[in-house]
Amino acid sequence: MNINWVLANSYIPDPTVNLDQLKTCGAFWGGWQTWRASGTDNVICHDTVKAQELTQRAFHAVCNFYISNSTYMTLDRPTGVRLYEGEFVHDTPNHEEIVALHLTAGISDIVLLLGFDLSEAKPLPDRLEQHRATNYRNLIRQAMKDNAQTQWVLVDHDQLIGKDFGELANLTTDTLTNVIGMLAH
Repeated sequence: MNINWVLANSYIPDPTVNLDQLKTCGAFWGGWQTWRASGTDNVICHDTVKAQELTQRAFHAVCNFYISNSTYMTLDRPTGVRLYEGEFVHDTPNHEEIVALHLTAGISDIVLLLGFDLSEAKPLPDRLEQHRATNYRNLIRQAMKDNAQTQWVLVDHDQLIGKDFGELANLTTDTLTNVIGMLAH
């Protein structure tokens, strides 16, 4: 059984949790924003300027560093990076999270999600931000729906899952303690 973790860009690890213990269950995937705090194994950067900065600092020597194919070409094909194909046609935040969901879905039986909030969507006062948030949720839901053979688990998600995710039979929630206990056996 292949298991991977996807960390939300905003995920801040609980200092009482042994991240190395979590990594024995599966590799960490997430945006470049997660690397410093979590030691993310597979790091995604969808921003060309940030990708250039990180490749100049040889960031790809300390992790599996993924950039888009178009960024790869723009940066004059840096060696040692890994590529993914595709661009975003919708205005949405947290591109790296969406890419991580797609990349892990193709190689995982179970994807464990840390730091994601898929509770009922709250209205935002700014219409553009509301539009972006709706696009973000739709892209997450579509990744899960398109990969129905993958089990998605929201870990330590303390609220009910939003109605827009309710129809997904392959999405569940569990506590980190339960997940570690089940995977240890």
